Amino acid sequence: MPAKRTLAEELASRQREISVAEFFERNRQILGFDNPQRALLTTVKEAVDNSLDACEEARVLPEVSVEISKVSEDRLRIAVEDNGPGILRREIPNVFGRLLYGSRFHANRQARGQQGIGISAAVLYAGLTTATAAHIISKVPEEPAAHDLELVLDTAKNMPRVVREDVSLWGDKERGTRVELTIRARYQRGRQSPYEYLRGTAIVNPHARIILLEPDGTRTTWERATTDLPVLPKEIPPHPHGLELGELVQRLRRTRSPSLASFLTDELSGVTRRACSEVLTLARLSGREAPASLEGAAIEQLLAALKAASIAPPSSECLSPIGPMLIKRGLKNVLGTLRPDFYAPPVTRPPKVHSGCPFVVEVGLVYGGDLPPDQPIQLLRFANRVPLLFQQGACAITSAVAGIDWRRYGLEQKTGALPVGPVLLLVHVASTKIPFTSEAKEAIAETEDISREVELAVQSAARSLKLHLSRRIRRSMAQEKFAIIRRILPKLAEKASGLVERPVPDLTPVITRIMDVVTVESQGGGKDPEAASDRYLLELTNYTARLRRLEVFLEVPLEALAEGFSATPAPASVQPESGRVSWEVMKLDPSARTRLELHWPKGVALEPSDIDVYVAGVDDAHLLGADPLPGDWDVRLPAALVEAAENAESAPEKLSPDEEELDYDATERKESVSQDED
Repeated sequence: MPAKRTLAEELASRQREISVAEFFERNRQILGFDNPQRALLTTVKEAVDNSLDACEEARVLPEVSVEISKVSEDRLRIAVEDNGPGILRREIPNVFGRLLYGSRFHANRQARGQQGIGISAAVLYAGLTTATAAHIISKVPEEPAAHDLELVLDTAKNMPRVVREDVSLWGDKERGTRVELTIRARYQRGRQSPYEYLRGTAIVNPHARIILLEPDGTRTTWERATTDLPVLPKEIPPHPHGLELGELVQRLRRTRSPSLASFLTDELSGVTRRACSEVLTLARLSGREAPASLEGAAIEQLLAALKAASIAPPSSECLSPIGPMLIKRGLKNVLGTLRPDFYAPPVTRPPKVHSGCPFVVEVGLVYGGDLPPDQPIQLLRFANRVPLLFQQGACAITSAVAGIDWRRYGLEQKTGALPVGPVLLLVHVASTKIPFTSEAKEAIAETEDISREVELAVQSAARSLKLHLSRRIRRSMAQEKFAIIRRILPKLAEKASGLVERPVPDLTPVITRIMDVVTVESQGGGKDPEAASDRYLLELTNYTARLRRLEVFLEVPLEALAEGFSATPAPASVQPESGRVSWEVMKLDPSARTRLELHWPKGVALEPSDIDVYVAGVDDAHLLGADPLPGDWDVRLPAALVEAAENAESAPEKLSPDEEELDYDATERKESVSQDED
């Protein structure tokens, strides 16, 4: 009779390995599949992120199409297609049907996806909730046909299982990948919808063309705003300040470097020969030792020396920030229909280091237009060019923004809350390793380094907003003053002339001495094509004491520059593809006036608000009725701007009280910011 098993033996017999797929199947909320609405967004997000990463690595301008269709009351089919490099047949099952399988986890460089979980988790969720296989079509340029597969993820083994395979022609498509998934989900427009995710993606990826087809048939296309691909980040070695003791032990065991000195200089970032010598001195090592021969105490001494030595920060070549110009282009491209009054100069902070990983914080700010003035500001959070739509309250970005005193920058705010006002604030954190709060990658953990950089970047943009608001008040007062003068002075002149029986004098020189501004006035326009005049008149008057050399730029709807458009005098430049027209006003004497007359094609009706007028050659404090030339336009540097800059250097204008306060505010922070950047 066999001996009865003990309790310990009985418990031991129940122990078995848990597949990572089984773990996430039971804990799908960790990956962002905890409810139908969020599951839909996560599925779209993971597929689109993979498409954008693949296109950028292949140096292809991305074209990504997202189709969402209704299968039943609680089921949706999601199809994401791109024009990327495609996937080799042998890799398709592993990429889509195996968790923790990817090419970017060990690469120390910026990327949207790194862990090899996202799209495989979506395939797992589809099989779990609808028992349907993922349908993948992929074609590489080197092969004549596309591979067409259906597969599921075997959770017990964390391995793919192909249920159908075919080879077919894919129209005239040369390369690309398409994935279709049927999942249990719910579609609704809102702040946490695929629409908002793709809208945000289009802002921070202005080089991508993105198409969304919604279940009700609505089709939205975000056209690319630039044809310049982002700089491809380079892989760099790990930085010593991010190493833990166990990780250092493993690297010393695995290295092929013949000596410790070569290991330090070749396989760690920022360790120069000088720094290597300092580290070896502090660790009391010669550098000739074989790395694998080091043991316990010696490795601890080496790690302590690496932390204490003067080692340069890691190279920022592993990062690919958006850049100020493309941030503004992305915002204008997507938010143009809101017609904001002001785009603050975007801010890109110098690279900093967190736990040995470099990171960069970027900020863009938009004010006015159709943004709601009585609601909290719209905060758009991004990490490595990916929108973060959930867990806003648990994110370091939100905490940093709410912790700023926005009242000193002209917005209302309750303590500890986001400010109220017509503002859209974009904050982007780019890093080789974003410290997310969970595997769902929906919020950034609050760390001192990142929070401080976010705060400094947002404060810089907020100072630009404060300056804009103060200038807007001054311009409003100047316009009111100008209107009163033009209404009262002619009456006074007429009465005085009648009393002395003399002709009414020209009041322009008098207004010049009082106002000291260049005014731009427009006439014409209308929304009714039958009643509207096709003529548009622009009148510039130099109410300043010196000769002005101006350049005038108009931005109009494209149909206005179609056949039938004419202008007097002839423009210096007409760009029908961008809707831009420009003139050079070479000499405008004090108290002089000039007119620009435009005629639109027959049937084109425009309101004055449809036409944006910009003037170069005079600063915005002395310009009424137009705006200074935007800094992100692809035009040659106007001579008027050069001349204005030279005049400003030779005779800088006195700061207003508001600007003096702002200048003091910036000086007050200068020391702390400089120390931080050092």
